Amino acid sequence: MEPKGEHPIDVCLGTACYVRGAEKVLDAFQRELGIPVGKCTPDGKFSLNTLRCVGACGLAPVAMIGEKVYGRLTPDLVPGIIAEYK
Repeated sequence: MEPKGEHPIDVCLGTACYVRGAEKVLDAFQRELGIPVGKCTPDGKFSLNTLRCVGACGLAPVAMIGEKVYGRLTPDLVPGIIAEYK
C-alpha cells in the first residue's frame, strides 16, 4: 500500500491514448518526478498511476491531476504541467 500524493497523477493507457503516445508521456512524468508508476514522491506532493480510460478519447493522450484533465499531451508539455503544482 503506497500513500497517494497531494496531487495524484493518473495517465490514461486506454487504446486511443496508447496509440497516440501515452507511453512516452508516462515516461516523461516518471523522469520529471523521479518515481516509477505506483509510487509517491518523497515530499508527498505527487503520486503517479495509470488507468485504462477516462472517457476523453478525442483528447488522447490524456492525464488527470486530481480532477483536472489534460489532453493532447506530448512529453514536452510534462515539465510545465508539473511546474503548475509546485
